[in-house]
Amino acid sequence: MKFGIFLLMQSPDMLPSSEIYANALEQVQVADQLGFDYVVAAEHHFSSYGFLPNPLMLIASLAPQTKQIRFSTAVVVLPLRNPMQTAEEIAMLDHLTGGRLEVGFGTGYQQYEFQRFQVPLEENRSMFEESLDIISNSLSQAPFSHDGHYYQIPETTILPRPLQQPHPPFWRATTSVETMASTIGRGMKVITGGTAGSTERLIGSWHMFQEAVALSGKGWPQEFIVQRGVYVSDSEDDARAQLPHAVWHTKTARGLRTNTLPVEAGRARADLTPSVEIEDDPEALYQDWLFGTPEIVAEKIHRLTQSTGMTYLNCTFSLGQIPNHKVLKSMELFAAKVMPQFRDYLPDQSKYPRRD
Repeated sequence: MKFGIFLLMQSPDMLPSSEIYANALEQVQVADQLGFDYVVAAEHHFSSYGFLPNPLMLIASLAPQTKQIRFSTAVVVLPLRNPMQTAEEIAMLDHLTGGRLEVGFGTGYQQYEFQRFQVPLEENRSMFEESLDIISNSLSQAPFSHDGHYYQIPETTILPRPLQQPHPPFWRATTSVETMASTIGRGMKVITGGTAGSTERLIGSWHMFQEAVALSGKGWPQEFIVQRGVYVSDSEDDARAQLPHAVWHTKTARGLRTNTLPVEAGRARADLTPSVEIEDDPEALYQDWLFGTPEIVAEKIHRLTQSTGMTYLNCTFSLGQIPNHKVLKSMELFAAKVMPQFRDYLPDQSKYPRRD
């Protein structure tokens, strides 16, 4: 099994940006030393849900500070970017990371962000599809041209050419069986859900993924990523004490998704967002997320392996505003006492029962 850390770089109390970035750099350096496989950076704009508007730029600064860890994005929001410039940045970053780059793409979903970029959210799917074609083709073909609805590009050669051929591995975020199937068919990997999703939703995503693999005509194995909030402590009382940070995350994520979250001078006001009985219940989150002692967290991961053919666990250690020293300690305990139990685990994905 592979393991990653997910960087949202959020701050409910609007800590100084320099402190948030210094914490993220330290977390990445520690993750590299502890043997994590990936750092995954999320793109968000204009609110304290995430101080990370350009994950590709962040990766360029992190790469020289690390030795072996790979980098990915979850996700680059393509409708908010020029695809040709994005393709150039990907090719350049592939060299700057020494071929340690993968790129996840998404359509975007936050009306709050799209309004401020003056991009129509209702066109995000069509804009995404055209941009993805441009990026894929321009990186794999030289020269390249395109005649589409949003972009008309004369013969052009992206320089530099990517280090990994035909380009770095691509991921796509989607919750549709049909889109998952076409993504797998194109040789891309699938991101099926975010940190705030429940275990029930995660298991549902696995069943959809099974259907998508069958539709794609591709066989097993396939990479199936699970993304969870993680906090590991020697003390169960301490683990429970961090649950308000998880509640802030779920309320903020839901509010941004539904365009109901008040944002005041950049501060995401989760305190003004109505609670949802199950989603925001600390005890429910404690049972659902990977919070607890190493023994408890390992048992929770084991249960996930019984319900899904997971091959990769992406861990959101830094949730809400958990103090950085606690985040680092949690990462160290996870790497020392939990990760080794699953390093050699490889699911026989074809043997998992299909949903009726």
